[in-house]
Amino acid sequence: MIQTVLRLPSSLGLVLLLGCTVARAGTIALGTWYEFSFFDPGTPAMGCAPADPSAPDCIPSSGTGTTFADAAPWTFAVNSPGARLTVTDVFYHGDAFDVFDSGTLIGSTASAAAADFLSCGDDPGLCLSDPLTSKGTFLLDPSFHAISIVPNASAYGAGVGYFRVDAVPEPGTCLLVAAVLVCGVLRRYFAGNRGGAQ
Repeated sequence: MIQTVLRLPSSLGLVLLLGCTVARAGTIALGTWYEFSFFDPGTPAMGCAPADPSAPDCIPSSGTGTTFADAAPWTFAVNSPGARLTVTDVFYHGDAFDVFDSGTLIGSTASAAAADFLSCGDDPGLCLSDPLTSKGTFLLDPSFHAISIVPNASAYGAGVGYFRVDAVPEPGTCLLVAAVLVCGVLRRYFAGNRGGAQ
């Protein structure tokens, strides 16, 4: 009986420790924009409070639907044929990022434009179309991924950005869509020529 009492607290401590470790990493859903925060170059990005209690408060997008990222690394599994990770800066120009998967650099966003105090706004969808905003797209193979982001340029010493993971369509799906489009164009072409010949 004494051994059982002594084992219970250590087992409970182990469960609590594992629970805290699992709760720290962020699991990512496909097709959702996640907002993250960052400070100086070389310092790993964080999520946004309250999803990441150790991170600063962030301003949510006023346009595209987004959610605050929790603590990094941001984890997810990708099925075949793979996925596309998009990372973009928002607000003022001048920030750029290195992107890591399980600690290995997989690429960097475009070089940062000079700090100009001009803003693309808070909407990741709009900022993607701004030629001066640093952004990048990275293909991911079908496997488990643990993404972390580190700013390599931070013109203002702090900021926010967004990332999103989207499934890559099956090659057969792309071919089917292309075939349907070609058939539609040909149908209109021949229907138009019949009408002109009569």
